[in-house]
Amino acid sequence: MSPHLSEKLIEVYRAGELSPAELLALDDHLAQCDSCQAEMRKKFAAAYAQAISALRVESTLADSHLPYQQMADYVDGAASDVDRELVDTHLEFCRSCSAEVRDLEAIKASIAEQPAAVYSPRRTFSLRETLAAWWQLPAIRIPIQVAAAIVLVVFAVWLVKLYSRRPEQQAQQHPGALERNQAAPNNSAITPSRDEQKNVRLVADLIDADNHITLTSDDQLAGLESASVQIQNEVALALKNGRVKASPFIADLKGPAGKLMGSGSSDYGLVSPVAVVIESRTPVFRWQTVAGAENYVVTIYDLDAKKIEESVPLTETNWKANAPLERGQVYTWQVRVRKQGGEVLMPPPAAAEAKFRIIDAGKEEELAQVRRGHARSHLVLGLTYANAGMLDESEREFRKLLAANPESAVARSLLRSVEAQKSSR
Repeated sequence: MSPHLSEKLIEVYRAGELSPAELLALDDHLAQCDSCQAEMRKKFAAAYAQAISALRVESTLADSHLPYQQMADYVDGAASDVDRELVDTHLEFCRSCSAEVRDLEAIKASIAEQPAAVYSPRRTFSLRETLAAWWQLPAIRIPIQVAAAIVLVVFAVWLVKLYSRRPEQQAQQHPGALERNQAAPNNSAITPSRDEQKNVRLVADLIDADNHITLTSDDQLAGLESASVQIQNEVALALKNGRVKASPFIADLKGPAGKLMGSGSSDYGLVSPVAVVIESRTPVFRWQTVAGAENYVVTIYDLDAKKIEESVPLTETNWKANAPLERGQVYTWQVRVRKQGGEVLMPPPAAAEAKFRIIDAGKEEELAQVRRGHARSHLVLGLTYANAGMLDESEREFRKLLAANPESAVARSLLRSVEAQKSSR
Protein backbone atom coordinates (compact mmCIF):
# COMPACT_ATOMS: atom_id res chain seq x y z
CA MET A 1 0.00 0.00 0.00
CA SER A 2 1.36 3.50 -0.98
CA PRO A 3 2.35 6.03 1.70
CA HIS A 4 -1.08 7.67 1.39
CA LEU A 5 -4.53 6.40 0.37
CA SER A 6 -5.49 7.06 -3.21
CA GLU A 7 -8.82 8.48 -4.32
CA LYS A 8 -9.70 5.22 -6.02
CA LEU A 9 -9.07 3.22 -2.84
CA ILE A 10 -11.25 5.60 -0.80
CA GLU A 11 -14.10 5.22 -3.32
CA VAL A 12 -13.82 1.43 -3.22
CA TYR A 13 -13.95 1.65 0.62
CA ARG A 14 -17.00 3.85 0.44
CA ALA A 15 -18.69 1.36 -1.90
CA GLY A 16 -17.89 -1.50 0.53
CA GLU A 17 -15.99 -3.56 -2.01
CA LEU A 18 -12.71 -4.07 -0.08
CA SER A 19 -11.71 -7.55 1.02
CA PRO A 20 -11.15 -8.31 4.71
CA ALA A 21 -7.39 -8.29 4.24
CA GLU A 22 -7.54 -4.92 2.50
CA LEU A 23 -9.76 -3.52 5.28
CA LEU A 24 -7.23 -4.59 7.93
CA ALA A 25 -4.37 -3.02 5.98
CA LEU A 26 -6.43 0.20 5.57
CA ASP A 27 -7.20 0.33 9.25
CA ASP A 28 -3.51 -0.12 10.18
CA HIS A 29 -2.51 2.71 7.82
CA LEU A 30 -5.14 5.11 9.20
CA ALA A 31 -3.90 4.41 12.73
CA GLN A 32 -0.42 5.63 11.76
CA CYS A 33 -1.18 8.39 9.17
CA ASP A 34 -2.83 11.56 10.44
CA SER A 35 -3.06 13.01 6.95
CA CYS A 36 -5.14 10.10 5.65
CA GLN A 37 -7.38 10.27 8.74
CA ALA A 38 -8.15 13.90 7.98
CA GLU A 39 -8.84 13.10 4.35
CA MET A 40 -11.20 10.25 5.30
CA ARG A 41 -13.13 12.51 7.74
CA LYS A 42 -13.45 15.13 5.03
CA LYS A 43 -14.70 12.62 2.48
CA PHE A 44 -17.28 11.05 4.80
CA ALA A 45 -18.52 14.23 6.63
CA ALA A 46 -21.37 14.91 4.13
CA ALA A 47 -22.55 11.31 4.21
CA TYR A 48 -22.56 11.33 8.02
CA ALA A 49 -24.62 14.52 8.20
CA GLN A 50 -27.13 13.10 5.70
CA ALA A 51 -27.54 9.96 7.78
CA ILE A 52 -28.09 11.94 10.96
CA SER A 53 -30.69 14.13 9.20
CA ALA A 54 -32.55 11.06 8.02
CA LEU A 55 -32.58 9.65 11.51
CA ARG A 56 -33.97 12.95 12.88
CA VAL A 57 -36.75 12.99 10.28
CA GLU A 58 -37.71 9.45 11.21
CA SER A 59 -37.65 10.41 14.90
CA THR A 60 -39.82 13.46 14.21
CA LEU A 61 -42.33 11.35 12.32
CA ALA A 62 -42.45 8.93 15.23
CA ASP A 63 -42.72 11.58 17.97
CA SER A 64 -45.23 14.05 16.38
CA HIS A 65 -48.98 13.37 16.15
CA LEU A 66 -51.55 14.05 13.50
CA PRO A 67 -54.07 16.90 14.02
CA TYR A 68 -57.57 15.75 14.88
CA GLN A 69 -59.09 17.36 11.79
CA GLN A 70 -56.60 15.58 9.53
CA MET A 71 -57.50 12.22 11.12
CA ALA A 72 -61.22 13.00 10.86
CA ASP A 73 -60.89 13.83 7.15
CA TYR A 74 -58.93 10.59 6.68
CA VAL A 75 -61.72 8.52 8.33
CA ASP A 76 -64.51 10.38 6.47
CA GLY A 77 -62.74 9.93 3.13
CA ALA A 78 -62.42 13.69 2.66
CA ALA A 79 -58.60 13.75 2.61
CA SER A 80 -56.68 14.18 -0.62
CA ASP A 81 -54.48 11.40 -1.99
CA VAL A 82 -51.34 13.15 -0.80
CA ASP A 83 -52.77 13.61 2.72
CA ARG A 84 -53.88 9.99 2.85
CA GLU A 85 -50.39 8.84 1.89
CA LEU A 86 -48.85 11.04 4.61
CA VAL A 87 -51.32 9.72 7.19
CA ASP A 88 -50.65 6.11 6.19
CA THR A 89 -46.90 6.67 6.54
CA HIS A 90 -47.34 8.27 9.96
CA LEU A 91 -49.64 5.54 11.23
CA GLU A 92 -46.94 2.95 10.51
CA PHE A 93 -44.71 4.58 13.16
CA CYS A 94 -47.22 6.14 15.65
CA ARG A 95 -49.27 3.80 17.81
CA SER A 96 -51.16 6.66 19.51
CA CYS A 97 -52.47 8.10 16.26
CA SER A 98 -53.29 4.59 14.99
CA ALA A 99 -55.42 3.93 18.09
CA GLU A 100 -57.22 7.27 17.70
CA VAL A 101 -57.96 6.61 14.03
CA ARG A 102 -59.41 3.21 14.98
CA ASP A 103 -61.64 4.90 17.58
CA LEU A 104 -62.90 7.39 15.00
CA GLU A 105 -63.67 4.59 12.59
CA ALA A 106 -65.58 2.73 15.31
CA ILE A 107 -67.62 5.83 16.16
CA LYS A 108 -68.40 6.40 12.50
CA ALA A 109 -69.57 2.82 12.17
CA SER A 110 -71.86 3.07 15.24
CA ILE A 111 -73.40 6.32 13.97
CA ALA A 112 -74.07 4.74 10.62
CA GLU A 113 -76.10 1.98 12.33
CA GLN A 114 -78.49 4.52 13.95
CA PRO A 115 -81.77 5.28 12.15
CA ALA A 116 -81.96 8.65 10.45
CA ALA A 117 -83.63 11.38 12.55
CA VAL A 118 -86.84 12.89 11.26
CA TYR A 119 -87.43 16.56 12.16
CA SER A 120 -90.83 18.21 12.07
CA PRO A 121 -91.12 21.77 10.81
CA ARG A 122 -90.36 24.37 13.52
CA ARG A 123 -93.43 26.17 14.80
CA THR A 124 -93.29 29.95 14.97
CA PHE A 125 -95.11 31.68 17.82
CA SER A 126 -96.93 34.98 17.49
CA LEU A 127 -95.98 38.00 19.61
CA ARG A 128 -99.10 37.57 21.74
CA GLU A 129 -98.28 33.92 22.49
CA THR A 130 -94.67 34.84 23.33
CA LEU A 131 -95.74 37.60 25.74
CA ALA A 132 -98.33 35.30 27.34
CA ALA A 133 -95.72 32.60 27.95
CA TRP A 134 -93.28 35.22 29.32
CA TRP A 135 -95.95 36.55 31.71
CA GLN A 136 -96.57 33.04 33.12
CA LEU A 137 -93.04 32.96 34.55
CA PRO A 138 -93.33 33.60 38.35
CA ALA A 139 -89.97 35.36 38.44
CA ILE A 140 -91.39 37.96 36.04
CA ARG A 141 -95.07 38.19 36.95
CA ILE A 142 -94.89 38.41 40.76
CA PRO A 143 -92.32 41.28 41.09
CA ILE A 144 -94.20 43.35 38.52
CA GLN A 145 -97.51 42.84 40.32
CA VAL A 146 -95.96 43.77 43.68
CA ALA A 147 -94.29 46.87 42.24
CA ALA A 148 -97.55 47.98 40.61
CA ALA A 149 -99.42 47.56 43.90
CA ILE A 150 -96.83 49.64 45.78
CA VAL A 151 -97.01 52.42 43.18
CA LEU A 152 -100.81 52.51 43.43
CA VAL A 153 -100.71 52.69 47.24
CA VAL A 154 -98.11 55.49 47.25
CA PHE A 155 -100.08 57.42 44.65
CA ALA A 156 -103.30 57.06 46.66
CA VAL A 157 -101.60 58.27 49.87
CA TRP A 158 -100.11 61.24 48.01
CA LEU A 159 -103.53 62.23 46.67
CA VAL A 160 -105.11 61.99 50.12
CA LYS A 161 -102.41 64.18 51.69
CA LEU A 162 -102.55 66.67 48.83
CA TYR A 163 -106.30 67.24 49.08
CA SER A 164 -106.37 67.12 52.89
CA ARG A 165 -103.73 69.86 53.17
CA ARG A 166 -105.18 72.13 50.49
CA PRO A 167 -107.74 73.87 52.79
CA GLU A 168 -105.04 74.46 55.43
CA GLN A 169 -102.62 75.95 52.90
CA GLN A 170 -105.32 78.17 51.49
CA ALA A 171 -106.22 79.36 54.97
CA GLN A 172 -102.55 80.16 55.71
CA GLN A 173 -101.97 81.98 52.43
CA HIS A 174 -105.30 83.85 52.48
CA PRO A 175 -106.38 84.27 56.13
CA GLY A 176 -109.58 86.16 55.38
CA ALA A 177 -110.51 84.42 52.16
CA LEU A 178 -112.52 81.65 53.86
CA GLU A 179 -114.70 84.11 55.74
CA ARG A 180 -115.22 86.24 52.65
CA ASN A 181 -116.12 83.21 50.56
CA GLN A 182 -118.66 82.06 53.15
CA ALA A 183 -120.24 85.52 53.16
CA ALA A 184 -120.39 85.80 49.37
CA PRO A 185 -123.56 84.75 47.48
CA ASN A 186 -123.55 81.15 46.24
CA ASN A 187 -120.27 80.69 48.11
CA SER A 188 -118.34 82.10 45.12
CA ALA A 189 -114.62 82.89 45.57
CA ILE A 190 -113.55 86.51 45.95
CA THR A 191 -110.28 87.46 44.31
CA PRO A 192 -108.19 90.45 45.48
CA SER A 193 -108.92 93.69 43.73
CA ARG A 194 -106.42 95.29 41.38
CA ASP A 195 -105.60 97.97 43.96
CA GLU A 196 -104.81 95.28 46.55
CA GLN A 197 -102.57 93.42 44.12
CA LYS A 198 -100.66 96.61 43.26
CA ASN A 199 -99.92 97.35 46.93
CA VAL A 200 -98.40 93.89 47.58
CA ARG A 201 -94.58 93.92 47.63
CA LEU A 202 -91.83 91.42 48.46
CA VAL A 203 -90.56 91.77 52.03
CA ALA A 204 -88.05 88.88 52.09
CA ASP A 205 -86.55 86.62 49.45
CA LEU A 206 -84.07 84.02 50.76
CA ILE A 207 -82.36 80.90 49.46
CA ASP A 208 -82.31 78.49 52.38
CA ALA A 209 -80.52 75.28 51.31
CA ASP A 210 -83.14 73.43 49.24
CA ASN A 211 -85.92 75.99 49.86
CA HIS A 212 -86.73 79.35 48.26
CA ILE A 213 -88.50 81.30 50.99
CA THR A 214 -90.43 84.50 50.27
CA LEU A 215 -92.66 86.78 52.33
CA THR A 216 -94.90 89.45 50.84
CA SER A 217 -96.21 92.59 52.49
CA ASP A 218 -99.62 90.95 52.97
CA ASP A 219 -97.93 88.27 55.17
CA GLN A 220 -98.04 85.54 52.53
CA LEU A 221 -95.20 83.08 53.29
CA ALA A 222 -94.03 80.63 50.60
CA GLY A 223 -91.37 77.94 50.58
CA LEU A 224 -92.11 76.34 53.96
CA GLU A 225 -95.39 74.60 53.21
CA SER A 226 -94.14 71.39 54.84
CA ALA A 227 -93.46 73.13 58.18
CA SER A 228 -95.97 73.32 61.02
CA VAL A 229 -98.22 76.37 61.43
CA GLN A 230 -96.26 77.46 64.52
CA ILE A 231 -92.93 77.41 62.65
CA GLN A 232 -94.43 79.26 59.68
CA ASN A 233 -95.80 81.97 61.99
CA GLU A 234 -92.43 82.36 63.76
CA VAL A 235 -90.58 82.58 60.43
CA ALA A 236 -93.03 85.13 59.02
CA LEU A 237 -92.75 87.29 62.16
CA ALA A 238 -88.93 87.22 62.12
CA LEU A 239 -88.73 88.05 58.40
CA LYS A 240 -91.26 90.84 58.75
CA ASN A 241 -89.52 92.47 61.75
CA GLY A 242 -85.97 91.67 60.66
CA ARG A 243 -84.94 90.47 64.12
CA VAL A 244 -84.97 87.37 66.27
CA LYS A 245 -87.15 87.32 69.35
CA ALA A 246 -85.13 87.02 72.55
CA SER A 247 -85.53 83.80 74.53
CA PRO A 248 -87.26 84.19 77.91
CA PHE A 249 -84.57 81.96 79.45
CA ILE A 250 -81.76 84.43 78.71
CA ALA A 251 -83.17 87.19 80.92
CA ASP A 252 -82.89 84.99 84.01
CA LEU A 253 -79.25 84.25 83.24
CA LYS A 254 -78.04 87.82 82.84
CA GLY A 255 -76.34 89.70 85.66
CA PRO A 256 -77.70 92.86 87.28
CA ALA A 257 -77.27 96.09 85.34
CA GLY A 258 -73.91 97.77 85.78
CA LYS A 259 -72.01 94.57 86.59
CA LEU A 260 -69.43 92.96 84.34
CA MET A 261 -70.50 89.97 82.26
CA GLY A 262 -68.73 87.57 79.89
CA SER A 263 -68.80 89.49 76.63
CA GLY A 264 -65.07 89.17 76.07
CA SER A 265 -64.06 91.36 79.00
CA SER A 266 -60.58 90.60 80.22
CA ASP A 267 -61.64 91.52 83.77
CA TYR A 268 -64.39 88.94 83.77
CA GLY A 269 -62.10 86.10 82.66
CA LEU A 270 -64.71 83.47 81.77
CA VAL A 271 -65.54 82.74 78.13
CA SER A 272 -68.27 80.09 78.00
CA PRO A 273 -70.85 79.03 78.97
CA VAL A 274 -72.03 82.42 80.25
CA ALA A 275 -75.69 83.57 80.15
CA VAL A 276 -76.66 80.90 77.62
CA VAL A 277 -78.71 77.74 77.40
CA ILE A 278 -76.72 74.65 76.40
CA GLU A 279 -77.77 71.23 75.21
CA SER A 280 -75.00 69.01 76.56
CA ARG A 281 -75.29 67.74 80.13
CA THR A 282 -71.49 67.57 80.33
CA PRO A 283 -70.50 71.01 79.02
CA VAL A 284 -67.00 72.22 78.22
CA PHE A 285 -65.90 75.27 80.27
CA ARG A 286 -63.46 77.78 78.77
CA TRP A 287 -61.71 80.80 80.30
CA GLN A 288 -58.92 83.22 79.52
CA THR A 289 -55.29 82.67 80.34
CA VAL A 290 -53.98 84.46 83.42
CA ALA A 291 -50.33 85.53 83.33
CA GLY A 292 -48.23 83.76 85.95
CA ALA A 293 -50.93 81.20 86.75
CA GLU A 294 -49.69 77.92 88.21
CA ASN A 295 -53.01 76.08 87.85
CA TYR A 296 -56.75 76.54 87.56
CA VAL A 297 -59.60 74.88 89.51
CA VAL A 298 -63.17 74.94 88.10
CA THR A 299 -66.14 74.66 90.47
CA ILE A 300 -69.82 74.23 89.51
CA TYR A 301 -72.63 75.33 91.91
CA ASP A 302 -76.42 75.17 91.82
CA LEU A 303 -78.55 78.23 92.61
CA ASP A 304 -78.43 77.35 96.33
CA ALA A 305 -74.62 77.69 96.24
CA LYS A 306 -74.25 73.95 96.68
CA LYS A 307 -71.08 72.59 95.12
CA ILE A 308 -71.96 70.14 92.36
CA GLU A 309 -68.52 69.27 90.95
CA GLU A 310 -64.94 70.51 91.11
CA SER A 311 -62.04 69.83 88.80
CA VAL A 312 -58.54 68.84 89.72
CA PRO A 313 -55.84 71.52 89.34
CA LEU A 314 -55.51 72.22 85.61
CA THR A 315 -52.88 73.84 83.44
CA GLU A 316 -55.11 74.16 80.37
CA THR A 317 -57.82 76.83 79.98
CA ASN A 318 -60.67 74.40 79.31
CA TRP A 319 -62.30 71.55 81.19
CA LYS A 320 -65.23 69.20 80.55
CA ALA A 321 -67.60 68.22 83.35
CA ASN A 322 -67.49 64.57 84.30
CA ALA A 323 -70.89 64.08 85.96
CA PRO A 324 -74.02 64.79 83.83
CA LEU A 325 -75.96 67.84 85.02
CA GLU A 326 -79.75 67.93 85.43
CA ARG A 327 -81.88 69.11 82.51
CA GLY A 328 -83.88 72.30 83.04
CA GLN A 329 -81.61 73.47 85.89
CA VAL A 330 -79.57 76.67 86.19
CA TYR A 331 -75.97 76.49 87.40
CA THR A 332 -73.13 78.90 88.14
CA TRP A 333 -69.40 78.34 87.85
CA GLN A 334 -66.13 80.01 88.70
CA VAL A 335 -62.40 79.47 88.26
CA ARG A 336 -59.85 79.82 91.07
CA VAL A 337 -56.43 80.78 89.74
CA ARG A 338 -53.46 79.89 91.90
CA LYS A 339 -50.37 81.99 91.28
CA GLN A 340 -47.41 83.21 93.25
CA GLY A 341 -48.53 85.51 95.98
CA GLY A 342 -52.14 84.42 96.26
CA GLU A 343 -55.30 83.37 94.50
CA VAL A 344 -57.48 85.05 91.85
CA LEU A 345 -61.20 84.38 91.28
CA MET A 346 -62.94 84.47 87.89
CA PRO A 347 -65.41 86.10 87.70
CA PRO A 348 -64.16 88.71 90.18
CA PRO A 349 -66.33 89.35 93.28
CA ALA A 350 -67.63 92.63 91.85
CA ALA A 351 -68.98 90.94 88.71
CA ALA A 352 -72.21 89.01 88.24
CA GLU A 353 -72.25 85.26 88.55
CA ALA A 354 -71.57 83.19 85.45
CA LYS A 355 -74.87 81.36 84.94
CA PHE A 356 -75.96 78.82 82.35
CA ARG A 357 -78.95 76.57 81.91
CA ILE A 358 -79.20 72.99 80.69
CA ILE A 359 -82.04 72.71 78.16
CA ASP A 360 -85.08 70.89 79.54
CA ALA A 361 -86.43 67.61 78.14
CA GLY A 362 -89.36 69.27 76.35
CA LYS A 363 -87.14 71.68 74.43
CA GLU A 364 -84.72 68.85 73.69
CA GLU A 365 -87.52 66.85 72.03
CA GLU A 366 -88.67 69.94 70.13
CA LEU A 367 -85.14 70.47 68.83
CA ALA A 368 -84.92 66.83 67.75
CA GLN A 369 -88.17 67.13 65.77
CA VAL A 370 -87.02 70.31 64.03
CA ARG A 371 -83.68 68.73 63.15
CA ARG A 372 -85.42 65.73 61.65
CA GLY A 373 -87.85 67.79 59.60
CA HIS A 374 -85.67 70.79 58.69
CA ALA A 375 -82.10 69.56 58.97
CA ARG A 376 -80.91 71.78 56.09
CA SER A 377 -82.91 74.93 56.85
CA HIS A 378 -80.58 77.48 58.47
CA LEU A 379 -83.50 79.88 58.96
CA VAL A 380 -85.70 77.43 60.86
CA LEU A 381 -82.82 76.04 62.91
CA GLY A 382 -81.51 79.53 63.76
CA LEU A 383 -84.91 80.66 65.05
CA THR A 384 -85.44 77.42 66.99
CA TYR A 385 -82.03 77.68 68.67
CA ALA A 386 -82.61 81.34 69.55
CA ASN A 387 -86.02 80.55 71.05
CA ALA A 388 -84.38 77.88 73.23
CA GLY A 389 -81.67 80.33 74.36
CA MET A 390 -78.86 78.56 72.47
CA LEU A 391 -77.37 81.77 71.05
CA ASP A 392 -74.05 80.31 69.88
CA GLU A 393 -75.81 77.71 67.74
CA SER A 394 -78.31 80.29 66.49
CA GLU A 395 -75.51 82.65 65.43
CA ARG A 396 -73.81 79.82 63.53
CA GLU A 397 -76.97 79.05 61.52
CA PHE A 398 -77.66 82.71 60.64
CA ARG A 399 -74.08 83.14 59.47
CA LYS A 400 -74.64 80.27 57.04
CA LEU A 401 -77.91 81.87 55.92
CA LEU A 402 -76.15 85.18 55.25
CA ALA A 403 -73.37 83.38 53.35
CA ALA A 404 -76.03 81.92 51.04
CA ASN A 405 -77.71 85.35 50.69
CA PRO A 406 -74.89 87.92 50.92
CA GLU A 407 -77.04 90.72 49.43
CA SER A 408 -80.04 90.13 51.70
CA ALA A 409 -80.68 92.90 54.24
CA VAL A 410 -83.11 90.62 56.08
CA ALA A 411 -80.51 87.85 56.60
CA ARG A 412 -77.96 90.42 57.80
CA SER A 413 -80.49 91.96 60.21
CA LEU A 414 -81.37 88.57 61.71
CA LEU A 415 -77.69 87.82 62.36
CA ARG A 416 -77.09 91.21 63.97
CA SER A 417 -80.05 90.76 66.30
CA VAL A 418 -78.58 87.49 67.62
CA GLU A 419 -75.13 89.07 67.98
CA ALA A 420 -76.73 91.92 69.94
CA GLN A 421 -78.35 89.45 72.33
CA LYS A 422 -74.98 87.80 72.92
CA SER A 423 -73.15 91.07 73.50
CA SER A 424 -75.70 92.22 76.08
CA ARG A 425 -74.99 89.30 78.37
